[in-house]
Amino acid sequence: MDIKGQCWTDEESDGENESEQFLYGIQCCLLQGSCAADLYRHPQLDADIEAVKDIYTDSAISVREYGTIDDVDIDLHINIGFLDEEVATAWKVIRTEPIILRLRFSLSQYLDGPEPSVDVFQPSNKEGFSLGLQLKKILSTFTSQQWKHLSNEFLKAQQEKRHSWFKAGGTIKKFRAGLSIFSPIPK
Repeated sequence: MDIKGQCWTDEESDGENESEQFLYGIQCCLLQGSCAADLYRHPQLDADIEAVKDIYTDSAISVREYGTIDDVDIDLHINIGFLDEEVATAWKVIRTEPIILRLRFSLSQYLDGPEPSVDVFQPSNKEGFSLGLQLKKILSTFTSQQWKHLSNEFLKAQQEKRHSWFKAGGTIKKFRAGLSIFSPIPK
């Protein structure tokens, strides 16, 4: 769904409070690319968002930036349409609606910032969504354990290490050269 051109002005907002209008204005500004001042997003955050889009689809992720408080909400949309109706009923989930995993990061610091907060929900499933509570606990525990081992510099170094394998004089060439001792001798 294209949201461009659907942003409201103050005159059109009928009943929204000022903070909702402000946040919606920021979101529209970001979607339309017409903000007066660019908010600083850490480049690794952009790279990771693009990687998720490449692997899944553009609709698998949504991003909401709160530049005034240096936060960003990343919503991962998990399609559960593959579940049998019986399983969906037992788990009290709505099969036709994705489960949303929301992670809140520092917009400018990303991995070097505070540990992200985690929320798991289905927008229309407010009652008895115990699967969401279980997933939130699992994801929160995992994030807590892994976050202390992550940093923007560490991730950048890992990526550069992987890229060096494929450079002209990189590791993959040396690896192949080492394997050549097992190749039959050409005549």
